Amino acid sequence: MYNITINDYEIKVECADTFQKRLFGLMGKREFNGLLFKQRHSNRFSSSIHTSFMKVPIDLIYVDCDMRISQVTTLKPWRIFIPDNDNSKYILELPENSINRKNIKINTKVKIVESYE
Repeated sequence: MYNITINDYEIKVECADTFQKRLFGLMGKREFNGLLFKQRHSNRFSSSIHTSFMKVPIDLIYVDCDMRISQVTTLKPWRIFIPDNDNSKYILELPENSINRKNIKINTKVKIVESYE
């Protein structure tokens, strides 16, 4: 589990830290807090996200190596998203409308802390 802080918004999310978790992600889920991907390689294609077999749209937040939000988007089921740049360190998948409800913007600082609960 990880604690993510963006502005005053705090959320506990799971980490996709195994091959199986990265492959299946949020497939088939309707309700979730979020999922964090730690990027092993910084390139656009390894940072791409698909929503095949998803039941609901998700918000994507890309965090760069300076821990700032570099890109945000909402992705509907059965879509693929390839980011514009190669500097993603983390990708955060959140429930749809999280970006708008929490006023999440490009260049906002993000704090990610591992939780041992």
